[in-house]
Amino acid sequence: MAEVKLEHGTAAPGATTLAGGPALAPPRLVAALLLHGLEAATILVMVAEVAIITTAIVFRYVVNRPIGGSDEIATLLLVWLTFLGGALATRRRLHPSVSLFVERLPAAARAHVEVLTRLVELAFLACVVWQSLRMVPLRYGEPSAGAGFDMSLFPLALVLGVSATLLVALAQLAALPKRPLLVVLAAAAAACAAIYLAIQLGALRPGGINPTLLMIGGFALLLALNAPLLVALGFPSLLYLLILGGPNPLVLPQRLIAGADNFVLLAIPLFILTGLLMETGGISRRLVGLAIALVGHLRGGLAQVTVVGEVLFSGISGSTTADVAAMGSLLIPSMEQAGYQKEEAVSIVSAASAMGILVPPCLLMVILAVIADISVTTLFLAGFLPAAVLAAALMLLIYVRARAENWPVAARASWRGLADASRQALIPLILPLIIFGSIFSGAATVTESAALAVLYALLVGVFLYRETPLRDLPRLLVDSAVVSAVSMWLVASATVFTWLLARNQVPQLISGAILSVSGTTWFFILASMLIFIAFAALLEGFPAVIILGPIFYPIASQMGIGALHYSIIIVACVGIGLFLPPIGIGLFVACSIARTDMTRVLRYFLPYLAVLLVGLLIVAFVPVITTILPDLLLGRK
Repeated sequence: MAEVKLEHGTAAPGATTLAGGPALAPPRLVAALLLHGLEAATILVMVAEVAIITTAIVFRYVVNRPIGGSDEIATLLLVWLTFLGGALATRRRLHPSVSLFVERLPAAARAHVEVLTRLVELAFLACVVWQSLRMVPLRYGEPSAGAGFDMSLFPLALVLGVSATLLVALAQLAALPKRPLLVVLAAAAAACAAIYLAIQLGALRPGGINPTLLMIGGFALLLALNAPLLVALGFPSLLYLLILGGPNPLVLPQRLIAGADNFVLLAIPLFILTGLLMETGGISRRLVGLAIALVGHLRGGLAQVTVVGEVLFSGISGSTTADVAAMGSLLIPSMEQAGYQKEEAVSIVSAASAMGILVPPCLLMVILAVIADISVTTLFLAGFLPAAVLAAALMLLIYVRARAENWPVAARASWRGLADASRQALIPLILPLIIFGSIFSGAATVTESAALAVLYALLVGVFLYRETPLRDLPRLLVDSAVVSAVSMWLVASATVFTWLLARNQVPQLISGAILSVSGTTWFFILASMLIFIAFAALLEGFPAVIILGPIFYPIASQMGIGALHYSIIIVACVGIGLFLPPIGIGLFVACSIARTDMTRVLRYFLPYLAVLLVGLLIVAFVPVITTILPDLLLGRK
C-alpha cells in the first residue's frame, strides 16, 4: 500500500482520525485498534492476576475463608496472557531466534530466507488456529473442577491470541520486499506440488520418514534459518502430527495449553513486573548505595560493590537480563569515572550477573521445578550457598587484580554515611524479607509471594518514593506481559516438542550414546555442563533447559545424581552460557550499555570466565554445597 503524505494536517480521502492522533487509512486504523485492544487486554489480565492472587491470600489468612477455584482462574488468565501477549511480542519482534548463521549470508539471500521463515511461521500459526477451533466445541459445556467456568475458554485463548499473532505476521510479511516474496512463494508452491505428486506416485512415503530425524533435523534447520524459536520447535511438531500419523493433531493445542496451564509458572510474569517496578522506583539505586557503603573502601571497591550489589539486587528481580541492565547502567559509568577501564567494568558486571542467576528468586528455577517436579522453595534454598561460592571466587579475583593493577580506592564510609545508606536501603530490603519469609515459612506459595512483591514494589515506587509515575504503569504492565509471553510461548511450544521426542524414546537414545562413551558420573556431569553452557549461549536460558531438561534429568537419575543438585548445576551453567563469548546475550547487553565492542572486552573477561568455571566445578563435584541448606531447614532426607 502506497504511503499517503498529508500536508498541513489535512486528512487523505477515506482516512479516519483518532482523537489526538494523525489521520489513518482504514487498514491502518484497524491495525491500530487491534494493537490498542491487545495492549488493553494484557493490562487487564495482568491486573486481574495480581488482584485474584492477593485477594485469595487475604481471604485465606484474614477472613479465614479460602476462595474456591482461585488457582484455576489464575492459570486460565496465564494462558490468555501467554497467547495475547505473544501477538504483541511478534509485533515487537521479541520472540528469540538465532541469527548467527543467516547474518553471514549476502543481503539478497537474507531477504529470501526471511520470507521463507515468515511463510513457515504463518503455516504454523494458521494450523494452531484451525486445530484450536476444532477443540473449542469439544470442551464447550465442560465445567472446570473448582471455579466452574467453561473449559472452552482455554482453547478460545489460543484461537484469539494466535489469530491476532497471525494477522501481525501477515502484515510483517506484506511489508517485505516484493521480489523475494514472489520468488519464495513460487518456489514454495512448486515444492509443495512436487511433494504431493511424489506421494501420489508412491515415490515418497511419509510413513517411512524417521520421526526423530524429522523433529531434530527440522528444528536445527529452522534454527539456522533464523526462524523464531517457538516456530523452530512448533513446526516440526506440527509436521510430525500431520504427516506421520500416530497422535491426533488436536495434541498440538492440548499440549500448548498444558505448557502454560501451571500455577507455579504464574511467578514468572509477577517477578518480571516486580523487577520493572524496582528499576523505575529507585529501589536498585538504593541497594547499590548500601553496597558502596559496605565495601566501597576496599581496593577495587566499586568492583566489589558490583558483586555485592548483584547479590542484593538479583535476590529480588529474579531476572538475569534485568540484573545486567540495571547494574550495568548504574555501575559501568561510575567505574569509568573512578578510573577503571571500560572493558574491565563490562567484564565485572557480566561476571557478577552470571553468578547472580543462582541467587533466588530465579525464574529459571521456577521452570526447572516444574520440569523436575521439585519444590520451588527447595530449589531457592539450594541456590544460596552455590551463589556464595561463585561470589567469593569473583571477589577474590577482584582483590588480586585490584592490588596488581593498583585500582582506585574510595574513601571509607563514615558511621553516619553507613547508617544513612542502611536507612535508605531498609525499605528495599524488606522486599526480599517478604519474598523469602512468606515462602520459607510456608505462609505463601512462590506465586503468592511474587504477587505480594508486586504490591510492595508498587507501593514503594509509586506512593513512597514517587519515582514511578502512575502514567507509566500501563507501559510497565504491557512490557512485563510481553516479556512473560515470550517465555511462556517457549514453554508451551517446547512442551509439544519434548513430548513427541519422549514418545519416540529420544532420551533413551541420548542416554545410550553418552553411556557408550563413559558410564562414570564425572564424565556425565562434565558433558552436561558443556552442553548446557553451549545451548544457553546459543538459545538463551529458558529454551535450553526446556528442551534439554526432560532429556537429561532421567539420565542424571540413572547415574545416581539427585534432581536438586543437578538443577543447581544447570542454573549455574545457564548463567555462564548467557555471558559466554562471543554469542552470549548477556555479554551483548553489557557491551551495548558501555558502547564498546565484544572483541575488546574478551581479553578482560577471560579471567572472570575462568573463575566462574572453577566455581562451577566446585559446586558440581561437592554436592553438599547445594543440599546442606534444604537438608537443615526443610528436613530433607
